[in-house]
Amino acid sequence: MTIPVSSSSPRSAPVDPAPPSLSAPKTPTPGSSTPLAIALLALLAVFWGFNWPIMKVGLAEVPPWVFRGAASVVSGLGLFAVALIGRHSLRIPRDKWRPLILSALLNMALWNILVLYGIDLMDAGRAGILAYTMPLWATLVGAFVLKDRLGSRAIFGLALGLAGMALLFSVDAQSLTGPPLGPILVVAAAFCWGAGTVVVKNAGFTQPVTVVCGWQHLIGVVPVLVIALGWDIHNVGEVSFWPAMAVVYNMTVTGILCYWAYFKVVSLLPVVASTVGTLMVPVVGVFANALIFSVQPQWVDYAALVCVGAAVFLVMTRRSA
Repeated sequence: MTIPVSSSSPRSAPVDPAPPSLSAPKTPTPGSSTPLAIALLALLAVFWGFNWPIMKVGLAEVPPWVFRGAASVVSGLGLFAVALIGRHSLRIPRDKWRPLILSALLNMALWNILVLYGIDLMDAGRAGILAYTMPLWATLVGAFVLKDRLGSRAIFGLALGLAGMALLFSVDAQSLTGPPLGPILVVAAAFCWGAGTVVVKNAGFTQPVTVVCGWQHLIGVVPVLVIALGWDIHNVGEVSFWPAMAVVYNMTVTGILCYWAYFKVVSLLPVVASTVGTLMVPVVGVFANALIFSVQPQWVDYAALVCVGAAVFLVMTRRSA
């Protein structure tokens, strides 16, 4: 059964579809924990993948700034609760506040705002594919900021990723009738996430990831709440069941459960395995979009998935220089 909401007209939604940009522990737990890690990766693929079309359902009736503000506040407080249950301090050292604020603006505020407007102008499944070029942009930004060397493997991966993006830019229905604004905004969001990843990597946070990510949520939501409370809240009308559930889903499932599950995977597997494992998210997103909105994926969707998936695999499995 599909939810009766158009895939092209509803207002775009804020998301947390992507994994957090925090580093893995240096010594992941090997051995018997692998089945648990695989199970959690499967959970992430389903829950994060379905969130792409679910966002559109929610934003059909809930204004985007209100949606994003509510989701980030609840998610941030939820992650703090998880940290406190684990007896972790919420304190951030003074010298880490600047990179924390910058990463919050890039990974939470700009990422979500650009995606929430971009997804309204294109197919949700294709938006998910473009968004998962994040590791490619992180590699490119790292080459300039951190002076990471780009080998032939990384260059070939970047070329494949650009090919996948070009395919989606060339055939997206909205792009054929005007400027390709939707794909441009989603790619810009992916770039911001990649840049935020570099900021976090360079900062070298030692606090638990739930603490850092909770602060990212609550810092990044500040400019969103200013606009939501000053303007967008007046656009809230009657909200029916499914859009309301989409907001709740983003508050709890993607904002708290999925973040916790990803952190757990990172603690159980090497960072390369955990990152490459999340490549199933855009695959699920394409088919979830087809299921919810009765949209049939085209050959270009499969081709772009292969290009982007291969690109991220090449980038994330390259040997460090």
